[in-house]
Amino acid sequence: MEGRLRNERLTVEIATECAHCGRPMHLQVDEKLQWRASERGANPRLFLPHVDWETFQGRNIIGDY
Repeated sequence: MEGRLRNERLTVEIATECAHCGRPMHLQVDEKLQWRASERGANPRLFLPHVDWETFQGRNIIGDY
């Protein structure tokens, strides 16, 4: 999201694990919200939270989502 707001190229790396089997996963997501998993065969389910930016007043979306 930050890359889109700044109109800059940005990639973030996320270290997580599969909620089903606990296997580690490493994801890369870019400013266009395109993603890539480092592990072969990984097929994660990614989603974007819906935030009403017109009324949002929080410091970040974590507590308000």
